[in-house]
Parts: sequence; C-alpha cells; structure tokens
Amino acid sequence: MTITKVRHTLAVTDETQWERLHRIVERRRKEVLGLTQEGLHLAGAPTPRTLQDLRVREGEPTHRMRLPLRKLDAALGWREGTSWSLVADDRSEWSEALLLDEEESLMEATDEAAELAKTVELRLRAIPAGEERDAAMRRVLAALEVEP
Repeated sequence: MTITKVRHTLAVTDETQWERLHRIVERRRKEVLGLTQEGLHLAGAPTPRTLQDLRVREGEPTHRMRLPLRKLDAALGWREGTSWSLVADDRSEWSEALLLDEEESLMEATDEAAELAKTVELRLRAIPAGEERDAAMRRVLAALEVEP
C-alpha cells in the first residue's frame, strides 16, 4: 500500500469523527494486524460491542472515554492519545504520525511476507520433484487458503 492509499484511508468525508475512527481501526485490525474483533479484544482493546458503540457516538470525546481509547491505542500499537486525537479531530496530533506508522507497518509486513515466501520456496525445492513435493505444495496452499 502506498502513502497515497494510506492518505486516502484518512481522507475527510461526511462521516463523523467516531465513524472515521471506527473505519481506521477496522482497516488496521483486518489489513495490518490480521486480527478478528475478538483477537483485537484479546490484545487489550475494548470489547467488540464497545467498539461498535463508539461508531455511533456523537460529539466530542468525554473524559469517560479516555480509558477505552487508551486501551484501543495500546492494542493497535499506536502512540497513546492517537484515538483521542482522531475523535477530537486534532489533526496536529495524529495526521503525520499515523500516516508514518501505517506506512511503516505495511512495509514491515511486506518484507516479512517476502522473507517467508523465499524460505518456503527454498524448502520446497529441497524436496525431490514428485508426489512428496506435490503434497507439500498442497499443504502450503491450504495453509495460505489458496486454491491450487
């Protein structure tokens, strides 16, 4: 994903600041962290129900929201205060930091995937061509949830 796509994710639309937070959190949860809603909760975020409730909130964040937003930042690997800044619409606090964080996370994930692919390729090449290699390839594809 390019910085342009990351900037598009943060684009200003007619959505509320709470809907924007929810959209950004969902994208990071799924695409960057690869977590389910329950997985994000197990990582320390508020419950999935609480996150859904955040989406329909209105107005500025209240002090009662500090703890859930702090937990959300920690679970997403964001600097503390990022979620608060997103809903308070304080762009001076989050825009560039969040863009750089997202871009860095995406680059790291791409690098890790490339290294893993090379390791798998080398290990498969070590297996003599034939039934054993075909079976190993089917297992790899099944693990990746890819149709042969």
